[in-house]
Amino acid sequence: MKILVIGAGAIGGFVGGMLAYHGHQVTLLGRPAPMQQLAQTGLTIQYPQRPPLVARPQTISQLIELPHSTFDFILLTVKAPDVAQAIAQLQTSPLTIDQTYLVSLQNGIGSEELLAAAFGHAKIIAATITIPIQLPQPNLIEVSKVKGGLGLAPLSAMQAAGQAEALANALSQAGLPTVIYPDCHTMKWSKLLLNIINNATAAILDEPPAQIIARPELFNLEIAALREAYQVMRALGLRPVKLPGYPTQWLGRLLATTWLHMGIVRAIMRPFMVSGRGNKMPSLHLDLAAGRRTSEIMFLNGAIVQAGRKVGIATPVNQALTTILSGIVSGELKWADYQHQPNKLLAAVRAKTTTD
Repeated sequence: MKILVIGAGAIGGFVGGMLAYHGHQVTLLGRPAPMQQLAQTGLTIQYPQRPPLVARPQTISQLIELPHSTFDFILLTVKAPDVAQAIAQLQTSPLTIDQTYLVSLQNGIGSEELLAAAFGHAKIIAATITIPIQLPQPNLIEVSKVKGGLGLAPLSAMQAAGQAEALANALSQAGLPTVIYPDCHTMKWSKLLLNIINNATAAILDEPPAQIIARPELFNLEIAALREAYQVMRALGLRPVKLPGYPTQWLGRLLATTWLHMGIVRAIMRPFMVSGRGNKMPSLHLDLAAGRRTSEIMFLNGAIVQAGRKVGIATPVNQALTTILSGIVSGELKWADYQHQPNKLLAAVRAKTTTD
């Protein structure tokens, strides 16, 4: 297959690198300096207790370097706030994409709709990844655990089912177990439940997830945010489904059980949360600490709030987390006022819950 990956960060480099290592023609598009380094050294992918793999995909820093090229698939692996810019670049590029399918690998809700509005539902395949990876340096990707895989779900199954199956086979043969889901919304909302766990809270407080779940009141806050998301899902007619490596359907059943004492709920959920993140800082914190002036929060907790308004479900906890983190990112709020101050965050959430 001939594949273009737009966004050569951890996910783009990992998926593109594995496909390239297993014989596919992969082109990575990323910032000039990292792409120059990859062109010289290749991309090393390190699994636990395995010899490293070195992939050598083609690298570019501008789409204009690919005049009149065609691809079977374009994997869009930029962060959700950058999707609109990537769409604009594709629309003005010399690429021929009439026969190309676009695969969105963003966290959160909303990216697929932007792509469908620009290129049509029939050409879009939603995707998600649950393999824990990190990018300690531009030419090295570390797989934290041999766990998880990918999910694919065409927006229009009538047109893209065959292409999704072909891509799933290629990914699975490249060592990335891939499942095809019949409904993209169910898949994406199920992943959203995983995405929001200890994410906004860790960013706001500047503390690792393990410390958050060690405090019962903060753990309860996480559960409350998850329950709001689950209630919105159910109002949308969606039920959590199992994702590769993660029993998300079980998480949904637990969130639906409101009669259990919170101490019991925390005890049941603690191993799930510890195995999911532990002390690894989540994406919202990494972006905030790096000084990015955009954040995925509006596609995560913010998407829950927006959908909740449409279906008449109150989401005060997610609203508070969204408002605070958005304010910190924009500079309207001082991060120092919330760093390592859980009581201030809890008070802000209580105030939002009371007013709503």
